[in-house]
Amino acid sequence: MYRRDSVSTLLTIAGSDNSGGAGIQADVKTAAAFGVYASTVITALTAQAKSTIKSIFPTPINILADQIDTIFESFTPDAVKIGMIPSVEAVDLIADRLTRYGAKNVVIDPIIVSLDGERLSGINLDIFNEIKRRLFPIATLVTPNFEEALAITGLERLESAKDFGKILYEKSGAPAVLLKGGDSKSEYCTDILFSEEDTRMFRQSKIITDNTHGTGSVLSSAIACGLAKGYQLPKAVRMAKDYVSFALQKGVDLGLSEGNGPLYIFNR
Repeated sequence: MYRRDSVSTLLTIAGSDNSGGAGIQADVKTAAAFGVYASTVITALTAQAKSTIKSIFPTPINILADQIDTIFESFTPDAVKIGMIPSVEAVDLIADRLTRYGAKNVVIDPIIVSLDGERLSGINLDIFNEIKRRLFPIATLVTPNFEEALAITGLERLESAKDFGKILYEKSGAPAVLLKGGDSKSEYCTDILFSEEDTRMFRQSKIITDNTHGTGSVLSSAIACGLAKGYQLPKAVRMAKDYVSFALQKGVDLGLSEGNGPLYIFNR
């Protein structure tokens, strides 16, 4: 099996965001900013702008399988980032393939997608639960926001962060969980990394901007890039957090769209 040792590699498994701010497009741009070679498996085509998804067309399951096979038959990626998955069948296929190929450094951004804006229910809940059951156990890290964390735990609200984090870690079944705090009302953005070894907090001043579309994609793919380069998880998270803060700050006046525009996903 051919393997070029001079460059770190990332496989991103996610949906295509035609606006370019999130999903596959954001993952590839982020990898380029870190000097990591990105390959892709597209789980779905979406028509979207800002944070509104107009329509989704899932990738046929045989094409999804072929995409994964062709990558792993060529080389073993140093890390894998997983974003939006549109069906339970697709979740099972991805889990089976990644297990078969012994994928390493798997970072999962457990995205909740709803076309109608309603809370997680129906098929979306089925997909989310299957991601939790099949993919979390083979992940290196899961990166939920508060809403996704509540879905993982089954709780209706967040009590103390410490107690909640313990429940979140135990309920997830993953080796490590990064609870993202960007949606909090605090003047700080505090992400908390829970693992068997310890609990670490990553605190930064919140950057006030409307241009936040793709923040979750950029953070999770940046962490995966750090792992691909051989960094330990806490260092990869710290590096990714610093990059997201840079991208948010540089993107304050980017002005590529009205409302919720994209981050500045370029080299420093």
